[in-house]
Amino acid sequence: MRRIGWLLAVLLLAGTASSPASGASQSELDAVEREKAEMAAELEGASEAVRAAGQILADTEARLPAAEYAVDVAEGRVAAAEAEAAQAQREAEAAREALAEAEAAYEAAAEEVAVVREARASVFTATARGVELLTVDAILASGEPQKAVDGLSYLEFMMEGKNLAVEEVTLARREAANAENAATVAESEAAAAEAAADAALAEAESRYFEAQTAKAAVEELVQDHTAALAVAEGARDEAQSEYNQLEAESERLAEALRRAEETRKNNGNNNGGGGNSGGSSGGSSGGSSGGSGFVVPVEGWKSSDYGWRRHPIYGNARFHGGTDFAAGSGTTIHAADSGTVVYAGWNAGYGQLTCINHGGGLTSCYAHQSSIWVANGQHVSRDQGIGAVGTTGDSTGPHLHFEVRVNGERVNPIGYLPSCLCR
Repeated sequence: MRRIGWLLAVLLLAGTASSPASGASQSELDAVEREKAEMAAELEGASEAVRAAGQILADTEARLPAAEYAVDVAEGRVAAAEAEAAQAQREAEAAREALAEAEAAYEAAAEEVAVVREARASVFTATARGVELLTVDAILASGEPQKAVDGLSYLEFMMEGKNLAVEEVTLARREAANAENAATVAESEAAAAEAAADAALAEAESRYFEAQTAKAAVEELVQDHTAALAVAEGARDEAQSEYNQLEAESERLAEALRRAEETRKNNGNNNGGGGNSGGSSGGSSGGSSGGSGFVVPVEGWKSSDYGWRRHPIYGNARFHGGTDFAAGSGTTIHAADSGTVVYAGWNAGYGQLTCINHGGGLTSCYAHQSSIWVANGQHVSRDQGIGAVGTTGDSTGPHLHFEVRVNGERVNPIGYLPSCLCR
């Protein structure tokens, strides 16, 4: 039922979503302002409260898509950070398990060194006491060859045993040293894994905060939108009454222009009609493809069209009797063609209004002026400055409301203007 332009006003979000406005290009920002200007034009004639609500609605709906996308991006980053934190935690746990195994291996190796050392202690003790030398002396002194051979065999056995004992102890010590080194490395890896897990967890918490902030921004926009819509809905009847008053005022203006044309005819005053019969015929048909040769009355851009349109808030059909041109306050307004001023002054919703009769029942009107530079009955030339853009009357911002009337009735101004709408 409502038509408020949804416009993505900011940020190319993949890398800049954390700051929805920071990535917006100038063209996107201009588009947002244009959307708001169009909303302002469509709410012309509404009460101040409804116009303010309309601006909030246009602003919030323009910003909501980007804000909602920022939430999606932030939540995606949260999920990625949580997955990374979980993986880091698993790696830290695995590293701690590896450390425990390495420490257990080292303790077992150290115990093995003690066991081997204790088991071979008698050999080392006998060697330290010179038992081997005493045994050799005894063998050589036996005088019996067979005993000497047996004794030498025993001596060889003793020496081999000692060598084996030394090798066993050395091997056990080497294994213990390797196990100790492995435990040291495992301890370092465990510390690094735990630090990585802590960092990943901190990153996840930071991303979670970003997501919460983004959600809060969306919620605030939604609340502002809801509140503005409530204000607008509450003024529905008042808005309809004001629209009816504007239409009645338009009809009174039409009657005044018809009387002025009749007076001009009766007085035989054709100063304002020279060279415009083509424009009259164009107007009677709602505008011809070639137009009547009007100049564009102001330097600006078309912000609202002539014709029926749905109200941007209430959804009901309303008629817009002219073409609006957004322009800065004070911008010069030019006469679309030569003619005679038949109205110059205040006119209710039109604010400061000037109307110029061009002859043949063709009139152009210029509304919402900040100042009027001509007077009733004055002849003006084509493209002459006649006033300045403003926001008087029922206007939501500086712009020119330009009407073309044939025998008092509003027709589409576009058919009378250059197709480029350029000056």
